[in-house]
Parts: sequence; C-alpha cells; structure tokens
Amino acid sequence: MSSPIAINKNTIIEDQWINIQKKTFTNWINEQLSVSGRSVDDIGADFCDGVRLVSLVESLQFRKIGKVYSKPTRRIQMIANVSLAFKAIAEDNIKLVNIGNEDVVNGNLKLILGLVWHLVMRYQISNRKSKSPPKKLMVMWFQTAIPELEVGNCTTDWNDGIALHALLDYLKPGVCPDWRMLHSKNRVENCRQAMALAKEHFNIPRVISPEDFASSALDELSAMTYLSYFLKVDSPGYYSTLNWVCRQLRTTNITNLTTDWNDGYYICAVVSSLGGDIPGWPSLNRNERISNCQKGIDAAKLLGVQPLLTASEMADPGVDHLSMMTYLTKFQSITPKMIKAERLSIDGDFSTARVGNEITFTIKMVDAGVMKSNVRADVIGVDKNVNCDLTWNNTRAECRFTPHDTGEHKIEVYNDGELIVGCPISFLVRMDISKVKLLSCSTTCAVGTQQDIRVDISAVEGGEIVMQAMSPSGERRTLTSDVDNGIVTGMVCPSAIGVWSVSIYANGEEVDGSPVELDVYDTEKAEITGPKQSFTNELVKLKVNCVMAGSDDVIADVVFHGRSILSSLQMNCEEDHVHSLTFIPQSSGVYLVRVKLKGKLIPGSPREVEVLDPGDIIVTGDGIEKGIRGEEASFTVSGGHGGGVIGAEIQVNGQPVEVTRSNTGGTLQQFSYLPVRAGLYQIQITWNNKHIQGPPFSVRILDRSRVLLVDNLDDARDENDRLALECDRETRLRFDVSEAGPGKFTSEVLGPTGKLRVQVTKASDDEIHVAFTATNEGDHYIHMFWSEVPLDFSPIPAYCPGPDRPIDHTKVILEETGYQKGRATVPAQFIINGREAGPGVPKVQMQGVRSVVDVEVVPLKYNRYRCTYNSLYPGGFLLYVYWSGKQIPGSPFKVTISLKGFSEKVVVTGPGLKGGYVGQELRISVDTKEAGNGEVTAVCRGQLHNGRCDVIDQLDGTYVLKVFPTEAVTHTLSIHYDGNHVPGSPFKFFVGEPPDPKKVRVYGPGIEDGLLSNYESKFIVETYGAGSGQLAVKIRGPREAFRVEMKREEHNDRTIVCRYDPSEPGQYIVNIRWSGHHVTGSPFNVKIFETKEELMEYLMNEKGININKRSYEEQFQWYEDI
Repeated sequence: MSSPIAINKNTIIEDQWINIQKKTFTNWINEQLSVSGRSVDDIGADFCDGVRLVSLVESLQFRKIGKVYSKPTRRIQMIANVSLAFKAIAEDNIKLVNIGNEDVVNGNLKLILGLVWHLVMRYQISNRKSKSPPKKLMVMWFQTAIPELEVGNCTTDWNDGIALHALLDYLKPGVCPDWRMLHSKNRVENCRQAMALAKEHFNIPRVISPEDFASSALDELSAMTYLSYFLKVDSPGYYSTLNWVCRQLRTTNITNLTTDWNDGYYICAVVSSLGGDIPGWPSLNRNERISNCQKGIDAAKLLGVQPLLTASEMADPGVDHLSMMTYLTKFQSITPKMIKAERLSIDGDFSTARVGNEITFTIKMVDAGVMKSNVRADVIGVDKNVNCDLTWNNTRAECRFTPHDTGEHKIEVYNDGELIVGCPISFLVRMDISKVKLLSCSTTCAVGTQQDIRVDISAVEGGEIVMQAMSPSGERRTLTSDVDNGIVTGMVCPSAIGVWSVSIYANGEEVDGSPVELDVYDTEKAEITGPKQSFTNELVKLKVNCVMAGSDDVIADVVFHGRSILSSLQMNCEEDHVHSLTFIPQSSGVYLVRVKLKGKLIPGSPREVEVLDPGDIIVTGDGIEKGIRGEEASFTVSGGHGGGVIGAEIQVNGQPVEVTRSNTGGTLQQFSYLPVRAGLYQIQITWNNKHIQGPPFSVRILDRSRVLLVDNLDDARDENDRLALECDRETRLRFDVSEAGPGKFTSEVLGPTGKLRVQVTKASDDEIHVAFTATNEGDHYIHMFWSEVPLDFSPIPAYCPGPDRPIDHTKVILEETGYQKGRATVPAQFIINGREAGPGVPKVQMQGVRSVVDVEVVPLKYNRYRCTYNSLYPGGFLLYVYWSGKQIPGSPFKVTISLKGFSEKVVVTGPGLKGGYVGQELRISVDTKEAGNGEVTAVCRGQLHNGRCDVIDQLDGTYVLKVFPTEAVTHTLSIHYDGNHVPGSPFKFFVGEPPDPKKVRVYGPGIEDGLLSNYESKFIVETYGAGSGQLAVKIRGPREAFRVEMKREEHNDRTIVCRYDPSEPGQYIVNIRWSGHHVTGSPFNVKIFETKEELMEYLMNEKGININKRSYEEQFQWYEDI
C-alpha cells in the first residue's frame, strides 16, 4: 500500500517543479523576446509553429538565421521553421539529445523545457564547457561572496530569501544592512522584498515568483536561471569581481574576465600582490601565454588557491567567464603575504651629511623569512661607491660610511636581489661651511647705488659661493661676483625701494649671517602736497608722503622774506610714512617750505605758499544784493595785490550757477550771472579757487512772473476786458507769491481823481491780499509791484460806473445793428444800454406776420444787456423793448430779415495762414463776393491766450483780417460767415519767438582766410534760441556771386551746413541774414590766397598775427581734416 502513496507523492512534486520550471522559462524567454516585440504564454503551444523559437534563437545569437515562415498554416512549414532554429543552435556548438523537430511541433513540454535549459546554460550561465560544472562554479562563487551562510546548493539554501538579501548587500553594501535580522519563516516575504531590491538596484528581472522561489518544490534549473542574472557577463557579480581585481592591482586597464587574462600577466599580478612568488616577475614575456598562466596557477597553489581551469583553458580566448570569475573570487579570502621588498625597512637621518663625517643608518627585519646573507647595502657617491660597513645584531643591522665628496649620494638596500621599499634614498653631502665668513652687514642705501657684498672663503678649499638678491616684490636674481685673494665680492644695484635681501650660499647651503638686508630709499619718490594759497591767520597744513620713498628721515623748514620761521612750524606723523607740516602765516606774501629726505631736497621742494590778507578784497555792485530772474546781474571785485586769481562761486538751492568774469583793468574784476530761477543766491568770492574767509553774500533774486493772481476775473470783466468795479463796495484781489522769491508786494490804484487808498495784507507766507474801494465813475488802473518791480500783468484796467442813477426809460439806447436787420437762420444781436437809465428791468418781444421770434436777454455789466435772436424766415418784424415796464423811445423798431449768406463760397487767402512770430501782424484776406450778404467773424486761439483779431470791411465784398499772436505756440484760427465755418476753417499755423539775429552762431573754415589748393569752404550756422526766421546766405567772389549749397543737419533742423566752391584766389564777401537782418559778424570778409607765403604775409602784416611755419601748419591743419 505504501508504494502507490509514494508514487503519487513523487508525481505531485514532479508536477510542481514542472509548473515552476515552465513559468520561469516562459518569463526568461519573454525577457529575450522583448527586443523583437514577441512573447509566449504557453511554451508547449507557442513554440509549435517554430516562429517564436526562431525569434528566440535570433535574439540570443544577435543575428538573422534564415528565411522563416512567419504565418505557417501547414505542418511541413512548422517543421521547416523548427529545423531552421535547430540548425542555428547546432552551429553554435550546442548538442541537443533526445529531441527532434516533431517533438517541438507536437508540443512535448518536457523536451521543450530541456531545450530551453540548454539555451539558458549556453547563452546566460556558461558559454563553454570546463572541468567544473556551472552549478558547482556558481555555488563556489556564492560561498566566497557570503561565507556566513555556507551556501551549498541553488535550491533549499535560498528558499527563505536570507541568502538573496545577503548577496544584495555584498554586491552593494547598505542595500540590505539588516539581513541577519530576517526570520526564515517569512520566506515568501523575504524573497519578495529581495527580488524588488534586485530589480530596483540592479535591474534583475523577476523571472521567477517569490512564492516559487520560496517553495520546497523549487528545482535547480529554475533557481539557477534566476541566480545566473547575478553572475552572467556584465552582471553585478561580474563587475564586483572585476572591480576587486582592479582595486587589488591598482589599475583600470582590466576590462573583462576573459581575454584580458589570456597572457597570464594579470593572474601573476594578482598572486604577486598577495605575496606569492612568481619566477621572473614582473619581467614576464607576455607572448608566452600558457607558461605565464601556469606560473600564476602554481604560485596560487602555494597560497592555498586550487585551480578551476588549466593553463591552456585560461590562455584560450574563449575561456569561460564563470570559471575565471569563480577562480578569481577565491583570492579575495587570501591574507596577503609580504613580498621581499617589504621584509626589510631602513631608518636614518641624512640631512646633515658633511664631507669627512661618519654617517650611520639602521636596517631592520620586518619579516622572519629574511636571510642575512642575502641583504646588501650600497652607498653610491658622485663618481664612485662609498664603502659601507654592515654589522648584524639579531634582527637589526648597523651601517656606517664616510663620504669624501660633496654632491648627490644614494643608498640602495637589497633583499635577495630585490630593492626594498623606501629605496633608493637620495641625500646631499655638503661641505663644512663653518669656515666661510660673511664680511658685509645690513645697511641702508639709495635707489640706483651699487652695494658690494663680501665673503671670505680663504679657509675653504673648492667652495662655490652663490649670492642671490631678492627684491621687495619677490623677484630673485643671482649676483655677478669676483674673487680676489680668497674674498668673493658680489655687486647689487637696487632699482626699487624697500628691503632687499641678499642670501649667500656656500655649495648650496646658506652661510652664517645670511641674508644681508639693504633698506633702500628713493628721495625722488617722496611727495609734498597741500595748498599753494592761503590766508593770513589761517592754518596752513602740508603733507609729506614718504610711502613710496622707503624712508621717514625727514627734516623741514619755512622761509619768509629770506628768514627762517622754523619755530612756528610743527611736524607730526599722521600715519605710517606720512608727515604733516603746519604753520600759521601772519603776513601776506610768499612762504617757502623746504623738505629734505636723508639730507636731500625732495621733488616739489621748496614749495611756495602764497598768502593773502582777506581784508584786501572789496566787493561792490547790485549783483551781491538783489536781482530779477532772467535779467543779468553783476558785481565788481577789487584787491588781491599779492597775485593769484580772483573768482566767484554762485549757488542756489545747492545747484551751481554759471558765472562770467571779465577784467576791467588792474586788479578790478567784474562778474556777471543770469539767474534762471527765483530764490536766495549764495555768492562766495574765491582767491585761487579758495574761499575768502567770511560768510557768503546772500542775494535775493525775484521772479515777478511767478506772482500769480489767484482769483479768476473772467466773469468780473466787461466786454472791453476791464475789471468791473462796484461803486462804494470793497474790491479784494488775492495773489500767490510762493514761487516769486524773497520780495515785498506793494500796490497802488489810480482812479479818475487820483490815487485810492489801498490795503495790502499778508494772509499767509504764500498769499497776499489787495483791497480798495472805488467811489468815482471812470477808468481805474490797479498797479502791482514785487520788490518795487511792476508785475508782468500790471496794471489791471478797471472801470467803475459810479453810483446808481434813478430809473428813466427815456435814457435807454440800443446799440449794434441787430435791432434793425438780420439774416434768416443766422443769430443776430443788439445791446440794450441802460447805463444812464438806472437799474431797470428789460423786456423784449419780436413779432412777425407769420411767427413770433424768441429773444434771449443776457445781462452785461453796468445795466447793459445783450439780446440775441435767430429768425428762421426772412421778412419784416416788430421789435418791442421795455425798461421796467415802459417802452423805450423808438419802440417798436422795424427789423428786416434777409436771406443767409453762403459760407462755402467764401475764399480765404494770405501769407498770414503760414504763421509768423510773436508780435507780428499776420494779414489774411477774406473774399465774400460770391457768398451773398453775411457777417465775417474770427477767433484766434493759442495755448494760454487768444490772439487779437481785427476784421476790417473793405466795402467791396472783401475783408482784411489782422491777427496779432501773443505766444510762441501752434494757433488755431476759426473764421465764420454767418456763424458757419468757411472752407479750410479752422486753420492751424505755428507762431515762433521773434527773430533775434544776435543769437545766430556762425563758425567753420568757410568764413576764415585760407589757401585755394586745400580750402575747405564749409561753415555751419546754428539758429538755436534765435526764434523763428528765415536764413539767407549770399556770397560774392572776385568776379561774380556764388551759388551756396545749404543743407539741414540730419535730426537737427536748427543747424544748417553751408558750402560754396571758390575757384580762384581773391576776396569773398559772405552775407548771412536772419529774417532780413545781418547776424553777428556778417558780412564776413574772406581772403583766399594762391600760396602759403601770401597767406602768412597777410596774416602777419594785415591782421597782426605773429605766426611761423610750424604754428601755421598746426593752426590750419584742421581745415584739411574736416
């Protein structure tokens, strides 16, 4: 009964491992097929047609193996595909047993699994046979890598996942640091975590599941397939072994575990690095491959490493990487053995070696395997070896030798013919320099002076003296030297200040007393600075800077009128190498300050200090007391008899103001300036750019244009632009003076009977009020002054109508023509003047046959009213006018309304439409002959003010319009005919500043005398600030007028470049006019000569210019350069 149970159990286990193997191999196959885009789900079924089998073989062999039936439908095509794959496998030295084409086509699973295993073995685990099976080699490698776990197979020892964790931590320390803490009963979870880490850190595919890997039914083939990913070529284990070898041999030349080992050199190197003895190492003939491999294998045996492959196999280019990899891993557990060169050490001090003095050193045994008879010590001198006595005492040997020559020596110690570590030792044997005497000592000297450095070498035989000078900047140079009777003299000539160090060497060793220091100074580099002018009783402070001179040995003196005043001079050291000299002059004149460094006058000494008494300077003139913005102010300065330049500095609000100076004779200087803003100006008088003692002058500059009327008087003015005053009632005006500068506001009002009483009050720092009361009828004029200067808009015209009259309708009169005639659809107006009729109330009615016309009544000043109406139809109308309920005389008035004029037929012409300048009368003609009856009106508007427009009827259907612009801006002129714009209206034109020919500048070679051969006729006309105008240039030569080429400079329409072409010598008259007036300097008289001699004679005799040939060429060279 037991037999069937056992059979069933075995059958169950077999089914389990076949299932595991099938899944594992399926995953492995899909990994290989991933590059071709194919995959398998069931090995038995998916390989039947041979298509995927061919793809698998091509992926493994990295080549196309022949023509395949991609979609076979017949069995013979399937067999052909399988045969193609089998043929390629056989060609790659893989022997397949007990499996044929039909087995695959028939889906024989066990045989197909065997086929796949052969492919795994050949292409992933081991590419050729060796005397050690792949499984054994894998286990041996794992045992070396994780010796703690004693791995003995590829199945049960891996089920709990602990070995897999340990392997990962070995390949990359720190990946699984706690693998020793894992519990074996968590086998599936352990495997799952390890496989996840293997994928994450090493990209190892999970061809087997954690459950199958932890299963007791795990078969070797499935386990080896997964574990081979750690050991195949370019695997983590592969590179772990390769990296160990490179670190051990300290090289990066080894790149693989196959062909790089064929010549046996590196296996010998590994054995040698661990203390193995290789015959002939390292001088191996790398062409003797098998011999070298055998030497390495034999030496490795002595270290305890048994071979896994023969010398011939190792020398074969197709050597199995797994065999080589496992063999090399076994060396990692070897404790390195000392090599011959490391078994001895040497100890000694050779730094004080002297000729004739005995030197000792010690050789020690580090390892017991040293034979004393094989130890040799050689002392190599300059020309020959030096005898060395070697005496052993147990494991130490005392060595003694005495050098007889100076120069480089070497000690070489050998152990059995091999130079020990630390040798050779090179050292220098020096002469005995205690007998060399330095005769020179440290001192000071000037730049450029030669200094001799002397050394006595008479007591030394064969000594070589070298002197090196080091400058303060660190530059070194060897001195030239002479020898005379045992005395060596070196010469140095310092070229810069500072400490120069001269080092003296005897046979390369510095002698006693070296270096000699030279403290070098340079008087020419000392510098005296400070004022060259001062005032009496003012401290004069000078500085003597010796930073670049290299010495502080300074003395100073002050001389005045040939007499020393040293007692009044104080000298202090302010900082390193900088001294201050101070004294207070009591009298005006020239003081001489003498400064010496090391007894020699420094540059700039003696220094003259010119002293002035400020009391000699006298300043007069209105320009130091008051002024008006925009108007030139001036003052005069006299004094300064001691010489020097008198100047003036002016500021307002911290900003400098340009000052013009002119000499009016002797010591009298006149200064002028143009204040551009109001405010308190500070004037400081200077002497030689030094401020005169005392406070500056404070000058009040006024700007009456910035006194602004706060009140808007537009509604308070009558139609004549006069301020309408109310009789016996106070009139109050307010003014803003915040930006007018420091001044005083005054005012007076002139009436018909004389001056009125005016009250000026200061409402605040920025506002002034002016109040007065008019009592009499008539014109009044309100005058306003800012610091006694009239304001720009002063006086303000005003009118007082006097006291009110009694109401009397008989004294009402009508003005203008609107109460008599008008034109249909055109507004017409007339004025009711009740100035003499008292404060009555007007009423106006206008009636026609067919309609009633509305009349608009607008009050004006002085009991006057403007009446406006607009009749839609022509015809006759009656106009009724009442004053406080009573008709005025003549009412009702008959009004005739005619047809409206045609504005579109009006023609406007004239030069005035092109513009002009401020103050110019601009004339414009208005022709209404074809437009019918109508009224011409015009308004000219500027930016701030309207220009005056006078319309003059010529009584022939034409009008003359005179326009008077008041500001330099673009103006708009509106011309209406019966209330409608005429064609072209509104017109726009620019009005500029009035032309000022004095502000036109003319310069350039074309208005200067010159030579015909190289004459440059170009000259430039600058019209900045000259206002609006027209430039006219006319040139007349010796025979005729010349055409002038004029061109505006690009991007600058105020600069005109003029040029003419003179063709013969003679006199040329250049006339330049601006708006009809000659500019400054015009006409220009230009003379052009044939030769330089004629030109020079003219300049010297006619113009009185003293000139030579060289200065002529310099003066007139610029003509040719333009």
